[in-house]
Amino acid sequence: MPAMLEDPTAPAIYRTSGAPPYPTPTDPQIPPSITPRQVTLRDRITIASLLPFSTPTAVPPRLLTYLCNQLNLEIEKGDTYPMMTSMPATTFGTYWFQNFGAIMLLGEVGSIEEVEQMERRGERWEEVCLGSFYVKPNYPGRSSHVCNGGFLVTEAARNRGWGD
Repeated sequence: MPAMLEDPTAPAIYRTSGAPPYPTPTDPQIPPSITPRQVTLRDRITIASLLPFSTPTAVPPRLLTYLCNQLNLEIEKGDTYPMMTSMPATTFGTYWFQNFGAIMLLGEVGSIEEVEQMERRGERWEEVCLGSFYVKPNYPGRSSHVCNGGFLVTEAARNRGWGD
């Protein structure tokens, strides 16, 4: 059985073991306790927000493209992710946000709707997006409750201790 990082174009794996309810492509069922959250970064001054996403279509298009470009830079460097070639935003979206992902933005952002408003206003994501992470099952079936994750710190946010 292949590992989850081997093929970003492979169909999503959804949890089918462990305690129900089980998420599906049409009903991701994020627990109600998982909501946007504000955090103080390592400098003890800067406030950032973690915003949960369970589908790629919930991520505003320009923000998704920005994160995709950041991952593609990592892929091209060849040090972090195993992919051999960069990927388009549609492939990135389903790979990164197929189960659960979060995006960290500078400032106090309280909802996905606020992120959508930022997109409509033409927010410069390279100035406010600090990074993202995902969590997803490693394998289908009885081991689908065993998960793994990946993270990405954007170029602009590096070397500040924000990805620690």
